[in-house]
Amino acid sequence: MKFESLRVPAAKLSGSQAKIIAPSLKSTVVPAHSPSTKSGSQSAAQATPGEERRRSYRVLLRVRASIHVALQGKPVTFDTVTLSVSNHGALVVLKQSLPCDTRLVLEHSGTKERVACKVARIAREMPEGFHIPLEFDSPAPNFWRIAFPPSDWRPHDDL
Repeated sequence: MKFESLRVPAAKLSGSQAKIIAPSLKSTVVPAHSPSTKSGSQSAAQATPGEERRRSYRVLLRVRASIHVALQGKPVTFDTVTLSVSNHGALVVLKQSLPCDTRLVLEHSGTKERVACKVARIAREMPEGFHIPLEFDSPAPNFWRIAFPPSDWRPHDDL
């Protein structure tokens, strides 16, 4: 899948640099057996491209955060950093993996704001640690303190 990127002005990011990740408008068709289709009733020609399935744009942004979780009945806190963020969650890096559906609290180190979330999928092991996708219990568009593109925004084809 191809991805287009656009730099967000640094003024909106408090000096941080970020990229908006949006699936290309030329994305491939989703197979009829994909979870995004309803019981396979949608034909491949009518399938929704990746951009339409995503709930909000992801922004490549490094933010220091803490994860508060109970492991084996004991409260544990991990320091982490985000790789990408959205209104619905984040992708973080940890030195250890967390099981899918693990309930936790994510704390933004800059604002000390906390949000309840869960591990959305199985973590991927990478050289720098485990990439763990987190999903907020409910959308939190102001949690990251950045301006996300409007829902009808589309990248230009000529970028």
